[in-house]
Amino acid sequence: MGVRIDDNLGKLVSRDHGIDGFGYFISDEFRTSRVAIQCKRYTDSAVSEPDIDKFKGTMDSFNAEYGIFITTTHFTESAINKSLQGRNTPVTLIDGRKIADLVERYQLHITPVQTYTLDDYYFQKH
Repeated sequence: MGVRIDDNLGKLVSRDHGIDGFGYFISDEFRTSRVAIQCKRYTDSAVSEPDIDKFKGTMDSFNAEYGIFITTTHFTESAINKSLQGRNTPVTLIDGRKIADLVERYQLHITPVQTYTLDDYYFQKH
């Protein structure tokens, strides 16, 4: 989806050291940005402000210009606010619904299927 993963730092098996991936995003012919990626696979819990704060600290150690934080659930309001604070380190938030949208848009490991909805005709007594 546009991020070129770094061969050395790219896929970190972190056991939660604050970052899960690192790469480069080329936005046009003249600009390449360093991007840090964090993923949380939750079933119930929301990502909170301390999670974003920790990630931003780790982003600094990688000199990342921005971050992408992905979760299968959602973000608290304070986490959303924290993601936008600071001068140089914005964090793009991707929740479970956005993941589904991106998977569909980029056709990531899916096969489209056609479905049909029955008309009322099939439910009426004849």
